Amino acid sequence: MAYIALYRKWRPQTFKDLVGQEHISRTLANAITSGHIGHAYLFAGPRGTGKTSTAKILAKALNCEHGPTPEPCGKCEQCRKITEGSSMDVFEIDAASNRGIDEIRDLRETVKFAPVDGRYKVYIIDEVHMLTTEAFNALLKTLEEPPAHVVFILATTEAHKVPPTIQSRCQRYDFKRITVEEIESRLRYIAKEMKMEAEDEALSMIAIQADGGMRDALSILDQCAALADGTITAERVRQILGLVGHDWIYKMTKALAARNVQDVLQILAELLRDGKDLKQVLSELSLHLRSLMIFQAAGTVEAMDLYAEPQDVLQQQGELFVPDVLPRMIARLHEAMTEVKWSPQPRITVEVALMELCRPELASQGEREEQPAGQVQQAVARNPADEARIAKLEAALAEVTALLKQATAGAGRVQPASAAPAASMPSTVPPAVPAAAPAAAAVAEEPASVDEAGLQVWNKLFQALRDQHKAPILACIQNARFMGLTASQFHMRMQSGLMASLVMRNYRKTIERILQELTGRELRLVCSGEDAPMRTPPRPRPAAVPKPEPKREMAAKKPEPAAILEEVAPDERASLKKAFDVFGANVVGVDGMAMVDVPQEDAPIPDDGADIYGDGAIPLPEDSDVPLPTEEDE
Repeated sequence: MAYIALYRKWRPQTFKDLVGQEHISRTLANAITSGHIGHAYLFAGPRGTGKTSTAKILAKALNCEHGPTPEPCGKCEQCRKITEGSSMDVFEIDAASNRGIDEIRDLRETVKFAPVDGRYKVYIIDEVHMLTTEAFNALLKTLEEPPAHVVFILATTEAHKVPPTIQSRCQRYDFKRITVEEIESRLRYIAKEMKMEAEDEALSMIAIQADGGMRDALSILDQCAALADGTITAERVRQILGLVGHDWIYKMTKALAARNVQDVLQILAELLRDGKDLKQVLSELSLHLRSLMIFQAAGTVEAMDLYAEPQDVLQQQGELFVPDVLPRMIARLHEAMTEVKWSPQPRITVEVALMELCRPELASQGEREEQPAGQVQQAVARNPADEARIAKLEAALAEVTALLKQATAGAGRVQPASAAPAASMPSTVPPAVPAAAPAAAAVAEEPASVDEAGLQVWNKLFQALRDQHKAPILACIQNARFMGLTASQFHMRMQSGLMASLVMRNYRKTIERILQELTGRELRLVCSGEDAPMRTPPRPRPAAVPKPEPKREMAAKKPEPAAILEEVAPDERASLKKAFDVFGANVVGVDGMAMVDVPQEDAPIPDDGADIYGDGAIPLPEDSDVPLPTEEDE
């Protein structure tokens, strides 16, 4: 005999066998007992919650030889045929493959005939939302007034796609998701009947991964039973389903709480080496953070279908976060899940998301104030490299402070002796101390403060960069720290002075533009590195007004045409007089032009016929075909 899958073998056969749908089974049983049997039903709900099984149970209850009865015997001929799918009076139609108007027209013709063996002809249309609009319209009249011996049962996972005209002609029953406890109890019963040995933790993990569907739970149990050697263990379930496991998630959560980017990335790399899926890692991490969030809010996780974690672990790790941080972390993980689907490099997308979760800016001001001093110290000095760098900076600061004190003391002793020479210095040399005052005032107008409004602007800046596809800027500032916001300045600190210089040189204008769009006011970017003090970009100088170019000045007096004619030779007078008559009196001799010497810049002489005279006139070439007037033309 062929093997039958568990979800088929253990399909509910009576209303009492339905798991998690007591409200529906009780209502249908009472309707059958009272004789209030409807002509059309609409079963809506998630997959694997018992819609098709309930439809078959209802068909058996109506056609059982001892019925109509709410408890079909399952042994008579009608019950056996319906269970086997060979009944001539029960029709299962897959609307996904029979969705056209022709199939509905055939259905309308067959409903007229009386049942063959039973009392009712039952039409079970699965995934009814897949029918076309024309098919729905063709079904309307038959669905509203079918023959007395016909019962329609429509099943769908997307009830919103069913037209309201269809829903108004049916009795609607909404199937709910089956709880983890109910699925676990059913799995335990089936494992006992099948003589399977399974750990409670393994069954709990299967129930969680089923996501409220009994069919999915039975399929997973069937798979685990086939691959397990004897007892179904939790480790075997993790291997089959590709689950990350609580231990790894707890380690990553501790690393995120400590802001330890190195440990977070190392844990991710080890999970990928073990063959874990990136999306599964993000999913389980978000489930754990959800458990922490709900435990912080409600103080308990009972009857909430969470990640099956002990309360002592939730209590311990819940103290590492304040309530404001967890919702934002979960939201960022969900964004990363969406980005992974379309990213050409999913691993990089996940790494960037985890590094953003480690940024101190993600935490609220209240977290930094309420966090114990020991945890703050641990978060700041978390590895030897950071400690060495901090020690070096402290030593340099102490040295600079000592030099400043020494210089101050020396200046106090030397000042009286150098007073006389200072008086004899030229007045053009500015004093040193007053010159430093404006520079110091330009560094920061007021002390920057990190508040909730500033953090919101910081997060909106990253979102705006992502929306505008500014990947280079995101890559540069992804590890930057938000240092505060003033009335006119936006402060951030980079990992190095070189990176800060790169941002200020190449991306400052873009960031300032986005900040103006977000805040509605002009904000200057103040960016510095861990090894360099903060510097404010210089204020833009007004553009220099260009000096007017020197113009050629002509002599005020031009020679008269008569005087010119007297000066030329007699044989040329006729031609020149003709030119005067044609072009007017603007023709003057070159010798009569008086140029004013004006200094001007050397400019290249164009060779393409451009205007070099400045008045729009282009001289004719020597070989021009334009005739000149002669004496014969007079």
